[in-house]
Amino acid sequence: MEVLGAAAAADQLIKEAFKLVQLIRSIRDKYQGAPKEIEAWRQEIEDLSELIKRIEALPTLDGYDIYATLESCKTTCHDLIGIFSGLDFATGDPRLLKTWMAIKGIDQEPTVRKHFGEIQRLKGTLLLKINVSQFTQGYQTAQDVQFIKAAIQPGTDEDRCLKSLFITDPTDHRDAIITAKGTRVKGTCEWITSTDEYKAWIISPQGLLWLSGGPGKGKTFISIFLTKHLSESTPVIYFFCDNKDATRNTAVTVLRGLLYQLIGQCPRLLHHIFTPWKVQQDALFNSNSFEGLWRIFQTMLEDIGTDLVCVLDGLDEFADDSLTSLLHKIKILFTESPERHKLKLIILSRRHPECLERTLSSFPRIDLDSDQVSSQSDINFYITSRVAQLAERKGMSKSLAKHIEEIFREKSEDTFLWISFMADDLEKQTVSGIEKALETLPKGLDEIYERILRNIKPDNTAIIATMLQWIALVRRPLTVLRLAEAIRINVSGYLSKEELCMSYIESCGHLLQVSRLGDVDDVSQDVEVSDDPSVTFVHQSVKDFLFESAKRHTMSDFQLNKAQGNFNIASQLLASMQNEWRGCVVGPHIGDELFKEIDGHPLALYARWNWFFHLQQLEDRSLYQLINKNTSFFSDSSIVRCRWQSVRRLRISERGDNLLQFACDCELPVLAKRLLKRKRLKSPFTFQRYINHRQEHSRSALGHAINNGSTELVQLLLSYKANLEIPCSVASHSALRYATQGGNLEIFKLLAETKSGQSIIDADIKAGRRGVDHESLLHDAITFRNTQLCDLLLQRYNYDIEEKSTCGDTPVCRAISVGSIGLARMFVEKWNASIAPTDKILKAVAKSRNYLVRRDIEGDLELVISEWKIDINTRDESGWTILHYVFKNLSGLWSESKTIYELAARCLVLGADPSLLSTDGDAPFHIFRWFKLGPISPLRPIVLLLRDGRLDVNDEGNGGNTLLHRLIHGAFGCHEAVGNNIFNGLAALLDIGADRTSVNSDGETALQLAKKLSIQRQGEHVEFLTDIFDVLENYATVSNQPQRLDPLDWPFYVS
Repeated sequence: MEVLGAAAAADQLIKEAFKLVQLIRSIRDKYQGAPKEIEAWRQEIEDLSELIKRIEALPTLDGYDIYATLESCKTTCHDLIGIFSGLDFATGDPRLLKTWMAIKGIDQEPTVRKHFGEIQRLKGTLLLKINVSQFTQGYQTAQDVQFIKAAIQPGTDEDRCLKSLFITDPTDHRDAIITAKGTRVKGTCEWITSTDEYKAWIISPQGLLWLSGGPGKGKTFISIFLTKHLSESTPVIYFFCDNKDATRNTAVTVLRGLLYQLIGQCPRLLHHIFTPWKVQQDALFNSNSFEGLWRIFQTMLEDIGTDLVCVLDGLDEFADDSLTSLLHKIKILFTESPERHKLKLIILSRRHPECLERTLSSFPRIDLDSDQVSSQSDINFYITSRVAQLAERKGMSKSLAKHIEEIFREKSEDTFLWISFMADDLEKQTVSGIEKALETLPKGLDEIYERILRNIKPDNTAIIATMLQWIALVRRPLTVLRLAEAIRINVSGYLSKEELCMSYIESCGHLLQVSRLGDVDDVSQDVEVSDDPSVTFVHQSVKDFLFESAKRHTMSDFQLNKAQGNFNIASQLLASMQNEWRGCVVGPHIGDELFKEIDGHPLALYARWNWFFHLQQLEDRSLYQLINKNTSFFSDSSIVRCRWQSVRRLRISERGDNLLQFACDCELPVLAKRLLKRKRLKSPFTFQRYINHRQEHSRSALGHAINNGSTELVQLLLSYKANLEIPCSVASHSALRYATQGGNLEIFKLLAETKSGQSIIDADIKAGRRGVDHESLLHDAITFRNTQLCDLLLQRYNYDIEEKSTCGDTPVCRAISVGSIGLARMFVEKWNASIAPTDKILKAVAKSRNYLVRRDIEGDLELVISEWKIDINTRDESGWTILHYVFKNLSGLWSESKTIYELAARCLVLGADPSLLSTDGDAPFHIFRWFKLGPISPLRPIVLLLRDGRLDVNDEGNGGNTLLHRLIHGAFGCHEAVGNNIFNGLAALLDIGADRTSVNSDGETALQLAKKLSIQRQGEHVEFLTDIFDVLENYATVSNQPQRLDPLDWPFYVS
């Protein structure tokens, strides 16, 4: 029913959207000074219409609640039609001469903006559902949709992994830029595709192209154009960096955004990030996880196997020094191993900082500042377009319009941003005022900014300077209310704090903007969620101007000093955290509630996630000064500090870290040095206990340093003899093992090169040589697919390539089981690893993590069968073949059934015999567990083996049990089994010939077995017992001969 409802809703929504587009068009030019978003709004609705057409073309949307989403879209469009209908009027109406601002009370502009924000959110939801439905080419069927839906179940580890990875959605940011700045002027940016550099880049199998240009040169609009233009023919991922947004201004945030898009486009890649996340959890995505995330990104590029384009906009806007590391990795990617991937990367940025020029100068480049490029045509297009709009709205003469174009070309310095600012300013003038204003137009962006600041009232200078300081230095943009609290606005007269703050913001003109940065779906670490708009600089050039004005000795009242500003903000946050915000953080006696918002203190939520960041920005002298001002907070055991740490970590801890652990957790090496030096002098006998202090389920100082990937802190702690042998992590791992799992090669080397580290490695190696099965460091390195570390352990430390783990895995088997074919091949080819016993190899293939989310199942099998010439029917000591293990995993991994089913099919193609029995008489399909995770397992694999012809549906296994008996056993062994599942499962088996009269070795039919089990379990499952009796006694079968069935046509799930 939902499919029919969705189809009808889609058809109705297209009609509503068409009506809304026509209305928007009809009023677009009827008001003077109407917001430029109107055109973007119209485009939003047209984009939504195209999306609905794509939805109509999908084969099925059953089970995805698409109807509810479409209905929400329709309701929102209907509300907008009502609003815009009230704004439309005939051309003779007296409102024709009124401006948009004059009727602002009528037009409900805030409501309109809210509705279009909802449209954007719903559009993202629909896109996600389309991507899910089109997960694999050639399998757009209802069964595939159900499979993908199950692959990432809400609440599963996979789902939590994705939520941890998510930090920002680049698509939302691209749309927000378009909404804020307007759509691209037709004809602009297209010249890029005709340049020789672009043509050579686009036809190459992989390559890097750099577009450089100064501020306001239109780089971001070129990026938007390229993401849309290129996506018409090739998969595209992209990222728009933004210095003022902490989720978009570091190498780690860029990688997180790209990884999230890659997994969204190709869900099978999730396993690359899921495995390390299971151990490291959120630490995998912290600010020092760049090396590990880059390794995952590079592995995904190699695994995806298809052409991919990446557009990176604004790399010059990084807020830290991680840009150098990212550029270094990018250069290696395209110079040392280009044949291993099919990535085409295009970077758009300024020429500075210097590391951009130094690293990218050897790659093909288009310089937007050069007179040789064709961007001048874009400037001319843009000037002509904006002036034409201005002339039409003001009714000015052609000669005046031409004069304006000339002035714009003369003073804009070929900067799109300048043209936009000045066109907006002139629209506020009368025609006569425009002519006069042209005489005093500033030249270039800096003169615009200087003029704005000079016009600020002297009485407001101090508070606006403070406001600009906060906006420039916060980790994430502040809402108006949070900013009002930050600059300590007091209510006076009839104006609220928010209204007063808005007046200060508005007095800054083109310097600031108030806009929504895109919704965040879930609260996660370092992200505070708000539906309210945030305050940011209009452009990075504003921030540059304010920081550089000190060098030019201009606008001294507003110049920003980063060191002093960071100290001011950190001091204010810590003071509030210990006083008026203290009630926000509660003790461990309030259940699960860790943070409680207090009316009148919205800034506290920003502080919750970001206070430590502002400590990290302090210079050494400033940090000491702050510590001296807050001695209680920086005492060795501070309850207030402990509670603020707890709300950041999302776990209650009344007795928190000591100050050394805190310093390592917050990456404050200068504080750690000071503490270690003083403590060793004052308390030499208790010093080792102090440096190694760790409470249960927490990290020691060394554990924090390893977790954060801080080589500086690790070196410092090692120099003070931190103990490597005792537990240092939440999971009680030793330092070397924790570093191995974290994958930071540099930190591992630091630890391993110590005397203690060498002893631990020696003991680890000796245990393996004595034949002690244990999880060696080599096995850990393989589990996290760290090729470099594996090479180091084998080459430098002589680990045994045949060493077995606690579960009997050799390194080759472990590599296969974690889905790393490359490592397995390297072990055999480079380190002469044995592939015997072959049954262990086949077992590893059957349980490979590649099949958790991956559809390309041929790689592992081809490696062991074709390259290593292993007999696919090899049996282990229990007589199990690869098909036995495949069927065991198949029924044990409900959400991955489809991919493992394909593995079974591939095994048959390669000669696997499904009729081979284990020593206790079970064929592979007897191993099948029908109700492993509640819902009935798919019947399709059973049909696959029956169709082969060597097995019969009534073949008996261990204990004389047939498939029908096994299903009954499974139902009574699962507390979550439900009647509808059992009814469908039994009926399906009977339809393909299951004999309900067959008895097992105890002489019981399936019905008799069910009655016995219901008595033994004292009435449990009585709710579906009637269904079992009814089916087995009365069901009239629909005859199906398995040999004639096509498994591809058989339902993947019977319920």
